[in-house]
Amino acid sequence: MLLGLALLPAQVEAQEKPGRMMLEAGLVGGSGDACPGRYVGIKGRLAGPVSLYGMVETYRCADFAGSANRIGTSVRLGRDRWFVRPALRAGIEYDGGDISPTAGASLTFGRRYGARFIVHLGEASGSTLTLFQMGGYISF
Repeated sequence: MLLGLALLPAQVEAQEKPGRMMLEAGLVGGSGDACPGRYVGIKGRLAGPVSLYGMVETYRCADFAGSANRIGTSVRLGRDRWFVRPALRAGIEYDGGDISPTAGASLTFGRRYGARFIVHLGEASGSTLTLFQMGGYISF
């Protein structure tokens, strides 16, 4: 019985540690011609602090309905065990025939599940576009 109690903190810590894959979903909005929408994404850790991500955003506005796809790389700036983990992001966005580079930053709150806030800077039709994403995730 005592041996089982001694292993309990290690088991709890292992369950709270983020995994190699992350699924997320949330809301997206931005500056310029952007209208509110939704997004879903997946992230997979490659090695150490480097991960690949992909996401799809869908918009349904009075004057615009469509989607944008984004793929890229993120680099975590803090330790994996931190409760709040900042990261830098770079990638490309495909939006209805236009392909443009994007850069951004994110803050991830939680361990196995939690909240994430992302800011993307990109270009749309020759003007700078800033997108804000706010959502939840589960890591496994």
